[in-house]
Amino acid sequence: MAEPSTASPAPSAVPPVAATPGRPSEAEPVTVREYGTRYLRITVRYHGSTGFSWLRAPGPAHTRPQRLPPVAVRAALRRVDTAISTVGSAGTRTGAAAVDRRDARLALGEWTTAAKDGGTRSSGRPGVLYRVPGAVSVARLLPSGDDTAFRLSVTALADVGRTLRRLHREPWELPERPPHEGVRRLLAWVSGEEITSGASRLRALARTRLGPSLWARLTDWSEAANAPSGSAGTVLLHGAPSTGWLIPSLAGGRTALLTGEEVTGGDPALDLGWLLGELHELRAAAARGLGSAGQGPPVDYPAAAHALLSGYTGSDGPAAVPRGTACAATLRLAVHMRDFASFVGWHEDLRHYCDLLAEALTEDGAPALRWATPSGFIEDSPQRSRQNQSAHQKGQDACSER
Repeated sequence: MAEPSTASPAPSAVPPVAATPGRPSEAEPVTVREYGTRYLRITVRYHGSTGFSWLRAPGPAHTRPQRLPPVAVRAALRRVDTAISTVGSAGTRTGAAAVDRRDARLALGEWTTAAKDGGTRSSGRPGVLYRVPGAVSVARLLPSGDDTAFRLSVTALADVGRTLRRLHREPWELPERPPHEGVRRLLAWVSGEEITSGASRLRALARTRLGPSLWARLTDWSEAANAPSGSAGTVLLHGAPSTGWLIPSLAGGRTALLTGEEVTGGDPALDLGWLLGELHELRAAAARGLGSAGQGPPVDYPAAAHALLSGYTGSDGPAAVPRGTACAATLRLAVHMRDFASFVGWHEDLRHYCDLLAEALTEDGAPALRWATPSGFIEDSPQRSRQNQSAHQKGQDACSER
C-alpha cells in the first residue's frame, strides 16, 4: 500500500517520522523512514545531494509479484514525462505573464535489491525503487496542520491533476492489459475469494449494512470497472494515484508521482476517481471523528479537491471530468476499507466506514463530487451548478451502463 494516510480507520501504528539526519555522503545512504503494512513495506533513504530513494518491498500478504510496465508502455510514460517537463519549464502563459504551473513528473520505478541500493540496514528483500526529491508524501503533509505543508500539498495536487490529464491522452495500444490491482482486490473480496479473517469479517458486516440492493450495486460497479472501456477507448492509467504516491520537493523542485507498479490501461475515470475518492474519504472521516483524520487539526479538504479538479480539467471546467468518476471514487473507498481489514487488521471504525460506503452507493457516488468552496469548482454560480448537475447525471449513466 502507499504511505498510510489519515484516512485509515485507526490511528497509524507505524513509527513516527524520523528527523532528517546530517548530510551523509552519497556512498552511505541513511534510512530516514520505514513503515508499511502486511502488504507492503516502504523504506525511505537520504542520498545526500542526489535526493531520496523510496524502496517498496512486498510484505507477507503481497501474494502476487510486483510488476513494472513492459518496454512499450515505459516508453510511452517517458514520452509523457518529457512532454510535461517541457511545458513545466516554460510555465503556463496567462495573458502576457508566465505562471509557474508545473506538472508533476512521473518518477518511474526500477527493480532493485538492497545491495544495488547501497543500503546496509535493509532486510535484503528486493523491491521497486524510486528516486524522488523528498522524504514525505502529501499523505503526511496535507493533514499536518502546518500552513506551508498544506500549500505544498495543494500545489502538488494541482500538479498531479495536470499530469493525469496529459497521461490520459495516451492510448493503451498493447493487446494484453494487466488488471487494475485495486479493482482486482475488491473483486476478490466481494466474491468471497479473499478469506483472511479481517476481510471476511468486514464482508459479512458490509453485506448486512448495505443490504442486497447496494451490495449488488457495488458488485456491478466493480465488475464494470474491470471490463474493457467502451467507445472512448482504453487509455494509459497510472493505476493507483494517491496522496501517498505524491512526493513534493521541499527545495522548490517538481513534485514527483511514483509510477510503475500499478500502471495499466482503462477508463480515465479510474485514475481521477481514485484520488478524488481518497480526499472524499478524508473529509468524511474528519467530519465524523474517525481515525487520525478525525483526531487531527482541521483541514480544508475542499480546497485540496478543488486544486486536483482544476488541475485536471484546466479551462474545460466540469465537462472534462470523465464519466464514471463518482463511481470510481466510491470503489476506491471500498478498496481502502478492504485493504485496511486485510493488511492492517480489524478496527471498530470500519462499521462507520460501511455507512459511508452505503451513503456513496445510494447517491451513485455523488458525495465525492460535492466540493463547494468560496471559489467553488462546482457550486459557485447557478450556471456552474447546472453544469455540475449535468456532469453528475453523466456519471450516474456511466455507473449503470459501463
